[in-house]
Amino acid sequence: MSSEPSEPAATPTLKQYKGIMYDPADPRFAGLSKNAVKRLLKEDLWQQTREARSQAQREKHKRKRVERAKMAEQGLIEPLPKRVKAKDMVIGDRKIVIDCAFSEYMTDKEMDSIQTQLVRCYSANRMAKEAAELVMTGFDDRLKQTLEKKTPTYDKWTHVRWETEPYDKLFEKDKLVYLSADSDNVAHELDPEKIYIIGGIVDKNRHKNLCQKKAAAQGIATAQLPIGDYIQMASRKVLTVNQVYEIMLKWIEHRDWQKAFQEVIPQRKLKDSTIVSDKGSASDALEDAAAAETDTNDTSPAANSAPVSPSA
Repeated sequence: MSSEPSEPAATPTLKQYKGIMYDPADPRFAGLSKNAVKRLLKEDLWQQTREARSQAQREKHKRKRVERAKMAEQGLIEPLPKRVKAKDMVIGDRKIVIDCAFSEYMTDKEMDSIQTQLVRCYSANRMAKEAAELVMTGFDDRLKQTLEKKTPTYDKWTHVRWETEPYDKLFEKDKLVYLSADSDNVAHELDPEKIYIIGGIVDKNRHKNLCQKKAAAQGIATAQLPIGDYIQMASRKVLTVNQVYEIMLKWIEHRDWQKAFQEVIPQRKLKDSTIVSDKGSASDALEDAAAAETDTNDTSPAANSAPVSPSA
């Protein structure tokens, strides 16, 4: 009795993406476009190289610390302030809210960017002469997953509250002020009786007036920081969420907007700008800003951008 020869099993056709071998027939790629497949592979590559990347970053920071210590010993620069331990933080009576309820408006890269900016907000709070109680509202599952992946210790941050509820359910409306670059009102000072809200969104300005419209619909007061009163920016007034937060902390410390702006706004954004305040010359102010500037390069694969007193 003869039997027909069985057909040989099909050999998978493997492809390569930046050193990663993958099978296009893998069920995880089913129904996805080529670009969507590349995004998944890019994320795989990001995760696979994470430890090596972290090690390289640690070595880079170590070299910088050694170089800076030598320069400080030689009297070329001021020594860095000692890192403040969480238990030694000086907490004032102020609360500042970051409205995190914008996940649906952001891409995965932008979610990585907002995670980085929230980390920097916490770091700035720890280093501040007078820290604020930081309240993250609208904390949803997507942001939670991003933080758990990249900053798993976020839930141990000191003097930070993570709230799933929106801010208008947590605080009295008449105490809230939403910071928006599109507001007609200017915050010439930060009222200690008010709770200021920063829009926690990175969207490359795709969504115009988003924070302003949201606050207006909720019957919440809005204001913008008085950057135009002190600095005539050569380019659009775009700052990251953490830069806005740091400016607020610096104002609380100095009670001086010009000093706060100059210490926080990166020198590259001040390069062709003009100081419009009468507190010293423009050249002196820019020199001070250059001396005060710290490294604000994004460590995530996406670039950071959010309008001053961020609004989309």
